[in-house]
Amino acid sequence: MGSRLGPARLTICLLSCAALGSLLFAQSATSGADRIWFCPGPGTLDFVGLFEHPEEWERSRGEVDVFKFYQQHTLLPPPTSVGPNSYPALVSAGAFRQLMTWGIKIAMEAGTVKDFYCTPDASGMARSIQSTLGSLAAIASAGGSVTYLAMDEPWVSGRSPKCGGPALDPTADRVATYMTAVQSAYPALRIGLIEAYPFSSADAIVQILQLLRARGVPPAFLHMDVDWHSLAPGDFQRDMARLKAACDSQGIPFGIIVVGYNGDADALYAIDAGAIASLIADTFQTWDAMPQHIVFQSWVVSSTGLSITPSNLPEGQLDTHTNLIFNLTRRLHGTIGGSKGTAVPRS
Repeated sequence: MGSRLGPARLTICLLSCAALGSLLFAQSATSGADRIWFCPGPGTLDFVGLFEHPEEWERSRGEVDVFKFYQQHTLLPPPTSVGPNSYPALVSAGAFRQLMTWGIKIAMEAGTVKDFYCTPDASGMARSIQSTLGSLAAIASAGGSVTYLAMDEPWVSGRSPKCGGPALDPTADRVATYMTAVQSAYPALRIGLIEAYPFSSADAIVQILQLLRARGVPPAFLHMDVDWHSLAPGDFQRDMARLKAACDSQGIPFGIIVVGYNGDADALYAIDAGAIASLIADTFQTWDAMPQHIVFQSWVVSSTGLSITPSNLPEGQLDTHTNLIFNLTRRLHGTIGGSKGTAVPRS
């Protein structure tokens, strides 16, 4: 199960998708200037409203460089996690076309290595690849063009015995197979990695980067999902600075996800989002030193099992997601509180 699954075994899938990919995706590489990412909670009740009422987030929209969808938003039938935000609803609202018109790049987060893809033969990863290619094609057919693909924490599922864990190499083999196949179909796509910390230690994450580079598939970016509640004082500052330096040395954009933990109220969500923004400000101090990507993303689930927090609109209402983007970006940029250009650690 730990042997490398060669992309040659996926030839039929790739031949059917490669021509479409080369036509639908821009060929130019994206610069590292895409600093602010926005990924609303998948089932938020005003998700579609972001496209039907753009006037309600005009200022914060001006801060956003990349808008990320979950792969579940492209699936039919839609999973319950997306609530009213099904693919047909997003297409009807012109979501993908609107983002292109606004000059905001599109990203998609996709499952790559999951328990159900960890099969003894190549069939599991073939399904993973085919699912991603289908989702990318769905966005393209709706007038969008995906610039970034974020792999959803493959080394979390990959640590399970079914996936060959806790060793890191079997997942590296699967990720390499996935990246090679998807990149072959969509050469301009920038495929990057989300990883959980401290579930994976800083040492393990550095090793993961080395394993992917050794397989010829360095990630286009690394985004950290940090459970800062479980950290000892100083851990965040030490390890995030170390990981950013490791990425910088390899030319890999580094990012940190700004997320809340409590899905029962916007105000409670905002407390945690503000706290991780403070940790980022404490660690990196100035805008120029900040992570190349700052990702405002929610996947939090309420006590009723719904992914509806925080509300997205309007940006003028305290604790909405667009309000957080505008105010926390200004705080990290140093345009409130202290001298311009210096991050403001505490509100």
